[in-house]
Amino acid sequence: MHANSPIVVDRDDELDLLAEAVRQGRDHRGAAVFVVGEAGIGKTRLVTEAADRARSRTAVLRGRCSRAGAPIALRPLAEALLSLVRTGLTPQDAELQPYRAALSPLVPEWRRPDSPHQPESLIVLAEAILRLLAAVGRDHGCVLVLEDLHDADTETIAVTEYLVDNLAGLPVTLVATLRPGAGAALDLAHQCRRHQTAGVVELRPLTDDAVTRLAAACLDTTPEALPEPVAHRLHRDADGTPLIVEELLNGMIATEALRPVEGGRWQLTRDLGTTVPATLARSITARADSLGPQGRAALDTAAVLGRSFSPALLQTVTGLDDRGLHIHLRAAVEARIIHPDSGYGDTYVFRHALTAEALLAGLLPGERAALARRAAATLEAGARELSCELRELAADLRRQAGDDHEAGLHLAAAGRQAIGEGLADKAAALLERSVELLDARRDRTAWADAVESLLNALTESGRIERAFALADSVAATAAMELGPGRRAGLHARLAWAAAMVGRWEQAAEQVAAARALLAADCTPEQRIPVDIVDGYVQVRDGRATPGSAAGRAEDLVRSATDTAIRLDLPVIACQGLQLLALLARSRGFDEADACLRRIVAIADQHGLPLWRARAVGRLAGNHGLLSGSTDQLEQVHEVYLRSGAITSAHQTEASLALLAVLRGDYPRAECITTRCEPVLARLGHTGDLTYVRVIDAMLAAHRGRPRELARKLAEYRQLGGEHSEYTPIVLGLCEAVSALLAEDRPAARAALAAARAWDEGRPTTYFLGGRHGLELLVAAVDADLDLERLEEAARQAPTRLRWNLQFVHFARAVLLGRAGRPAEAADALTSALDASQPFPLARHLGLRLTAEAALADGWGEPSRWLRTAEEHFHDAGVAPAASACRSLLRQAGLPATQRRSGHTRVPQLLRRRGITAREYDVLVLLALRYGNTDIARRLFISPRTAEKHVASLLTKTDSPNRTDLCDFAVRNCP
Repeated sequence: MHANSPIVVDRDDELDLLAEAVRQGRDHRGAAVFVVGEAGIGKTRLVTEAADRARSRTAVLRGRCSRAGAPIALRPLAEALLSLVRTGLTPQDAELQPYRAALSPLVPEWRRPDSPHQPESLIVLAEAILRLLAAVGRDHGCVLVLEDLHDADTETIAVTEYLVDNLAGLPVTLVATLRPGAGAALDLAHQCRRHQTAGVVELRPLTDDAVTRLAAACLDTTPEALPEPVAHRLHRDADGTPLIVEELLNGMIATEALRPVEGGRWQLTRDLGTTVPATLARSITARADSLGPQGRAALDTAAVLGRSFSPALLQTVTGLDDRGLHIHLRAAVEARIIHPDSGYGDTYVFRHALTAEALLAGLLPGERAALARRAAATLEAGARELSCELRELAADLRRQAGDDHEAGLHLAAAGRQAIGEGLADKAAALLERSVELLDARRDRTAWADAVESLLNALTESGRIERAFALADSVAATAAMELGPGRRAGLHARLAWAAAMVGRWEQAAEQVAAARALLAADCTPEQRIPVDIVDGYVQVRDGRATPGSAAGRAEDLVRSATDTAIRLDLPVIACQGLQLLALLARSRGFDEADACLRRIVAIADQHGLPLWRARAVGRLAGNHGLLSGSTDQLEQVHEVYLRSGAITSAHQTEASLALLAVLRGDYPRAECITTRCEPVLARLGHTGDLTYVRVIDAMLAAHRGRPRELARKLAEYRQLGGEHSEYTPIVLGLCEAVSALLAEDRPAARAALAAARAWDEGRPTTYFLGGRHGLELLVAAVDADLDLERLEEAARQAPTRLRWNLQFVHFARAVLLGRAGRPAEAADALTSALDASQPFPLARHLGLRLTAEAALADGWGEPSRWLRTAEEHFHDAGVAPAASACRSLLRQAGLPATQRRSGHTRVPQLLRRRGITAREYDVLVLLALRYGNTDIARRLFISPRTAEKHVASLLTKTDSPNRTDLCDFAVRNCP
């Protein structure tokens, strides 16, 4: 059997474009489309599908250009018109009679003995064809398909150009297919696109998913049933080309490597290898042989170098002189075996992966190995330090030469270079291959170095489960080949990997295993990595675990860090400085930032881009907390994504989500958490997942949704969250804020007290739980705080965080106002409003609480503050807080906003003055200088009611008389 697809895959957009062109033809609007693509990409199949869909209503004529045999002028046009004659559908219109003689060279039946054998000119012939097509399509349109226009003769190109230029207003659609090689056909397509007389569709290779679906259709099965090795081979070798997909499948079936079994499934009977389909191989080798023995030899060497190759390296290996090299390269390009790779400078690439394989299949194993060995030696001798890409090439050549260990050394060096460039994912892939190839018995140091580097790369790229699986897989080899100190280093690496994603129990187990291996006389290089990661375990990302002393842990880490710097161990030094920066935040952000800047300096000196990005990320996080801005965090997040540092990227996203909640950008925060949660769960990043669940709970709390908050907190506790370092945030930013929005002051104070108790018992670096901010304001309003205690609290470093600082200023305003110092209280409130500018919820919550105290103590503008807060809470859907604002206004004998239908029509500035929807209607008419009677008549109210509204507006707008009120209305009513 043969594998041929009955369907067109992944060309929906192209089919839609062709269908639109057909519709334009039916509507007498004329259209032309050039379909451009490499051989085998599916041009014919695409236009056939489009033509079949059009055929039920529209006449379709087809012709194909060809270079086979003797050249025939206008062949595709003749073929198309003859198909029309054979069907007996030739129009008999009288207006076509003059042109029948012109068409007679293409349609012999129309030739008369007295007519010339050729038309007077191609233009006459072209016009005759155009009129014929218009007549054919008069009722339902006509589609002319010209295939392989790149093989067309000059006359066909000229006629096609005429047709395209004159299709406007005619019921004709022209579709032409061609390859992208330079020539008259491609020039015509680009010219028509520039003149906007035709569209150009460039067919791209199929995606891997589309290749899988195409293969499944060829085999009459489902994509899920396609054997994975088959799919992998097709993805790797077919280059997204449908023809090669089918040829590969046919080759597998022909060699019985792939057999059908019951149930419409297929079974792989043996390894697929890299066999090239015979039909493709014959075509490729025939074209290569046509270049002569020397040209074929050059191509064989190029194939050994890989699908893409450097002419300079090819010349060095083959010994060709400049002239000979360029002669052979040009000939290979003209034979369409290779082409210049414009994206990579002076590089050439085989047109298909199978082209190189077909050439290699013609070499004896010894010939191929010798070529590969010579090429590898040339590479290794040509430069003092190979680039990462050349290392990969050298590794491939060494493998072809049969030296796996040497290949592994090159891959290990390439992996370490990738880590140095900040490419964690690429490094992990290279190093995994290296560990597989290296022989630990031949060079145990090289093998251990590769394993350690791989553990580091897997950690940076967020693949923690893979890191632990690797440790298990190499444990036996490590026990036999490595000493205790080196094995302790591997355990320290694993402990670091676990600590970075909050898997503290696993981290502690690895630290214990490392310490058990270290002897009393171990070297500092062996001890300090264990000491530093042990510090992380004891502090648990800034929180001392029960039974441990954070101070002792900090001393241990500081000593180890100093030693690492002295011994020039930059990565270990950066690990230690990162923890010291975290611990220093409780004393002051200047000290913390100084540690982070030292990491940046070390990273710059030693070429550690990921550590640089991590330190810059923490600096940006500190800046975000101090300023409320996300700009620096956004920039760092982009760096992480580009470098493949997945763990750091997700941690930064969590920080962005936290700030988004505080800044009131709830949709953004929700988008981040929704995107991150499933990824973190799959990666097993328990600590980061717990933090994201906390932010989910914050979202519910700050939106005033207590039931949703309860559900989110239950999900958080399922991850063991009640014992996590995030407890102060849960209590202060979730439960306390939710209680305040629900106007449950006792519950809020209880949550804040619990957060403070947790904080005092377990020192933390999460300073937004309320102890340094929100709790101070609530206590001030409830008269449980005095100025002296407030100022003492304000001297602590965490109150510098902008979220906390705003509440400190609000609390100071309350206490100064209560002390009879209204001017100072007003200044403090101004500072609070300035600090709270990025945080709308906190700003209005602060106004609501401060206004309550100001009403009681007789200072400031509590009515304006309450109206502003009420407006915010009403628009945010937080009914209890909005209702409390209105209640306080009424208790003070002040007018409160009435929430009626149409309220949102009132401009925000007017709503803040308490102007109702009906009063706004009156104000609009006052802008037109209407009297009370006219207002009453237009609004269907009594004149007395209109008078009351006007009186209320005079009060709310602070207008001394009706004239001033009308002027106010003119200025503020659109």
